Amino acid sequence: MRQRKAALLRQAALPPDLLRASFVERFTTCGKPNCACARGRKHGPFYYLTANLGVGLIRKFLLKTPAQRQTVQHGVAGYQAHWERLEELSQINLELLRRGQPLNGPTA
Repeated sequence: MRQRKAALLRQAALPPDLLRASFVERFTTCGKPNCACARGRKHGPFYYLTANLGVGLIRKFLLKTPAQRQTVQHGVAGYQAHWERLEELSQINLELLRRGQPLNGPTA
């Protein structure tokens, strides 16, 4: 357990492109009665970055290029991976505390 904790701490450096956001793919209808989307063939896909910046404050914008989409997907995945490592580290620390062991003990 302590070896895994040491490995998690070594991986703890923050990647510079982290994004706490969502990558969203949407298909829409335009509302024109004679359009193909009125018969089920929706427009799209359109890709968006959506970020919750606080209560009632959501930032959303269209990702127009493949490069933007790739950057956002990478940043969101990096954030999720970092969050998972933090969660695992927290669970290890909780278990060490439950066992009555110090959190900063040897890694062997």
